[in-house]
Amino acid sequence: MVLMPSHMKTRTAEAMAVVIVIAIIVYGIVPLLVSTSPGSMKSGNTYYIEGRIVTETESANVSVFVLDTGSGNVSVYYHGIAPSVGSYVLVKGTYRSLLFIDVFDASNVYYWLYIL
Repeated sequence: MVLMPSHMKTRTAEAMAVVIVIAIIVYGIVPLLVSTSPGSMKSGNTYYIEGRIVTETESANVSVFVLDTGSGNVSVYYHGIAPSVGSYVLVKGTYRSLLFIDVFDASNVYYWLYIL
């Protein structure tokens, strides 16, 4: 059996700690990198948006919720069960503007532990 010197064990532990910290930071910024500001969306196009669910209603496997994106609230319609109020999510869907109503028709809702 080959034993590692203590300084190599320390360096290995430090390298692992750095990798973990980088992974945690990247996880927190991914939603910010891929999301689009509600103000720059065009009706009929597909986007990602991120934020915190502030209100939610569910009925027969359909969810309607309001997402606080930090630059405004967005109403989201989703065929599925959405995470609970207060959850951070990354949502992929199509933005629709109908007269005076703006709706984000979600195809996927991803629960996110945190967003930086």
